[in-house]
Parts: sequence; C-alpha cells; structure tokens
Amino acid sequence: MATVTLSIPRARRRERAISDYFRMWVTRDFDGLDSCFAPDCVYEQSNGHIYENRNQIHLWIADELDRVVVLNWKIANFTHARGREGQPSITVFWTFAAKDGDGEPYDFDGASVIEFNRKNKIKRVREFRAQSHRDYPYKGE
Repeated sequence: MATVTLSIPRARRRERAISDYFRMWVTRDFDGLDSCFAPDCVYEQSNGHIYENRNQIHLWIADELDRVVVLNWKIANFTHARGREGQPSITVFWTFAAKDGDGEPYDFDGASVIEFNRKNKIKRVREFRAQSHRDYPYKGE
C-alpha cells in the first residue's frame, strides 16, 4: 500500500469513525455502530474469528459484552493509505486493556488495517496483536 495525501476533512471523518468505534467498547454503547460500518463489512479479529457483515458484528458484540469489560482502547497513531481498489485505508496502532469474565485484567498492543468504502463507512477490518511486554534478549551483545 502506498501512503497518500488525502482530503483532510474526509480523513478526519474516517479517523473519527475509528475513534468512535473504539470508544463504544469502553462505554458499552453501540448505538452508533451502524453509522461507522457498512452493512457488508468484514471484520477479521486477531484471534482468527471473521464476521462477514454488520449483523454478525452486532451478534459478536452482544456475546462479548457478557464476557469482557473494556477498560481502555487507546489509539497511538493513524497512517493513511489507499487499500484495494484504491479506496481509503487507515492503519491504526493501539493498546487494548480489559477485564475478563472473572475480573482478571489483561492488555495487549495491536494494529488494525481498516478499509473504507466510497461512502466513508468501514468496509473491512484486519486486526493484528502483539504482547504488551517487550524484552530485548540480545541487548548489549
């Protein structure tokens, strides 16, 4: 993907859609989900689960709300590019913190490649996960 210069107002609206979606997990209020995602969107989680449309995303969220409490989903930065078919794409780096069903906290870092359709709705999400703890086994060698 080549990095491109995009229209600032449109780029900011796409960033806002991503920020709003991440915030929905923290507030547990998904009333605005349909305004962010296209009906035919595809969401690929870092764990391998794939949801093939907005209705499946709603089902997944309803299930997750019973199992997890998101404490924070902090965005580090946005990188704008063009995805497949020349549509806008944003890669977003983030840190996710939550509690599982037993109240045990966990966190991890990640990145999402998010593609948008012509109406600036999220068309595809591909998530990638990394451990929050980093070490340097050969530092000083």
